Amino acid sequence: MPLTSKLTTKFFTILILLASACFAKADGPQATIESLATHDLLAVGYVDLNSIEADACLAWAVQQKFVSENDALRMSQMTGMVQEMLRQATEAGAEQVLVLIQQEDLKLRSGKPPLFAISVAEGKQVGKVCKSLRRLVGLLRIPDLQLEIYKNSILASSPERIAKAKAATVVERPDFVKAWQTFSGRDAGAMIFASRDTRRVIRELFPDPQAPFENVTRELIADHCDSLGISIDLPETFAGKIVIQTTDSDSAETVKGALEQLKEIMTAEEGEYAALVPAIGVAAIAAVEPEVAGNDVLVDLEPLLNDKVRLASLLGPIQSGSRQSQRANNIRQVMLAMLNYESASGKLPAYANFDADGKPLLSWRVHMLPYLERSDLYKKFKLDEPWDSPHNIQLVESMPAVYADPALDLQPLKRAGKTRIVVPVGKETMFHGPKGLEFKEISDGTSNTIAVVSVTPKHAVVWTQPIDWQVDMNDPHARLFDEDSRLAVVGLADGSSHLLHSDLSVEQLKAWFTKAGGEELPE
Repeated sequence: MPLTSKLTTKFFTILILLASACFAKADGPQATIESLATHDLLAVGYVDLNSIEADACLAWAVQQKFVSENDALRMSQMTGMVQEMLRQATEAGAEQVLVLIQQEDLKLRSGKPPLFAISVAEGKQVGKVCKSLRRLVGLLRIPDLQLEIYKNSILASSPERIAKAKAATVVERPDFVKAWQTFSGRDAGAMIFASRDTRRVIRELFPDPQAPFENVTRELIADHCDSLGISIDLPETFAGKIVIQTTDSDSAETVKGALEQLKEIMTAEEGEYAALVPAIGVAAIAAVEPEVAGNDVLVDLEPLLNDKVRLASLLGPIQSGSRQSQRANNIRQVMLAMLNYESASGKLPAYANFDADGKPLLSWRVHMLPYLERSDLYKKFKLDEPWDSPHNIQLVESMPAVYADPALDLQPLKRAGKTRIVVPVGKETMFHGPKGLEFKEISDGTSNTIAVVSVTPKHAVVWTQPIDWQVDMNDPHARLFDEDSRLAVVGLADGSSHLLHSDLSVEQLKAWFTKAGGEELPE
């Protein structure tokens, strides 16, 4: 999957599969949220539990290359069971899945669930709905998620988060009621509104706007913008809108004018923002046509959502950025494993282990397995045999996910047990010869020396094979960049990841690779 971390994969799965069961009237869900509203409520999202087909969502995800066909096949085997459980839950009275984001959620560590609430139709048995949903949570194996009945709804989150929600002081939030009346009623939606604290921060700390946006003042944002939201109908047919709610028509006209000015700047062929346009999508921006209706600024999303070319221009950079982020995360994990290896042995790993005749046997990537929480796989290798021995060759197909590239179009590499993660080998680099390096030998500094790189796809190697990248210091750009990618993810010896651009000179790039060259690094 392009969203490859365990957390994001599970979240994406939940989003697809929970979005499959009962169109609800606004009164029930609105009452549920009002019973949980606090001063620091910042956002509410909802998924209508009956008007979306999970199979259609999955097909769309495949079409947009969020999910590979192979992964979709595996997911579809679960979809039927989930759909049936959701059918039972909605027949019992479940209406909508809601998520409430408060200020404290912004401070929680990644992986902690926010507060979910499931509204239940009037006159239905909350306990029966809760029982059905518990079976669903068990099937999806969602960690740290507890379900608990609260008034005429069901709360879902960590036990601590549920306890805080039940003990919190509930207040009236007319801004929420106004936003809900606008954004509810579709298959899914989300609305954001400022709390008292965020409005105060905007008034006191928001910078003075610069031309041509001088009319978008801190007073306009803090005191005259009530909410921003999006609501959509999902596959098979897309429809949706973005709405910015203001307090008066003059404010709405000001916001509309700022959006039109931004559109003009971002779609200009020349200018300081022109370089950003490919990363956002000119066609997607061109499709935005803000309109004023009363005190609201409306943007109709239907032309964009149903135009595959425009949608691809918008989603492509997002997908690319997600993949680059995952590559960086994988390399950080690998570097952490290397540092733990050094802590245990007093040296960094050599690029391979060797037999008595000096022949390399298995890659350093194999020897990192115990430090990547894969001791189970490490124990299966015969360390005194080469990577392609009759026994060890069978383990090539067991490549850990951390070594696999997240791009969907590179899944054939994954199936072949090939990785783009290699170390630079050479007399001047951190990896040379059969012995590992000590940190004291990196006189250029660990934050200035590359330890691991992600090479271009055509230079990927079998992950167990003791082969990496013999760096040519006269041409250090080779294997790092190609026509499709001008950025390369590298891991530094201090454990961090870094992005290198292809426009670095030979001398600048060489400075990154040498461990004791004494060169001056580019700023």
